[in-house]
Amino acid sequence: MKEFLDVLGFTDAAGICWNIAAYIGMIMIIMAVISTKLQKHFFVWGPLILLFYAGLYLHNYILAGLQLTITVSGALNLFNVKKWSPHIVIALAVLVYAALLITGQISGLWPIIGSFGLLGIALGLTQLPKKKGFAIMALGGLLIVVYALALQIWVFLILNIVFFTANLLKLFKK
Repeated sequence: MKEFLDVLGFTDAAGICWNIAAYIGMIMIIMAVISTKLQKHFFVWGPLILLFYAGLYLHNYILAGLQLTITVSGALNLFNVKKWSPHIVIALAVLVYAALLITGQISGLWPIIGSFGLLGIALGLTQLPKKKGFAIMALGGLLIVVYALALQIWVFLILNIVFFTANLLKLFKK
């Protein structure tokens, strides 16, 4: 049992608190992917929780940048900002990517894969509800699955397996 809890990140008091928050954020995002009723609110609160988890606890700025982009996209959707939303999301993703490059966060194979996952999900968000939006987000989610698996970040691995699968299902429904 202890090994299982260690794998999930429940190793000390800080790890327990951060990981409980992260799993709550993950569940909120999964609910947003599955349920259109909860989608608008949960695509703001879930990513916001994971933004703090990735940035403050994991110090993984690729995942934090991804969550920032998703949080902003979710907030724009929540407040029905339709006209400028794609431009804002793409501009933010480009700024995040540039900041990651400038600070040396994107160096090596796994960070490159993770960063392309970030860009894929951001671009896919701007194309929804078109069929290609689901395809691009599925590809971005798959890249994050590979990245999270390589770094053994289980919250993001589980979340993006569900995210990838949900986007594939929506793609084939269209």
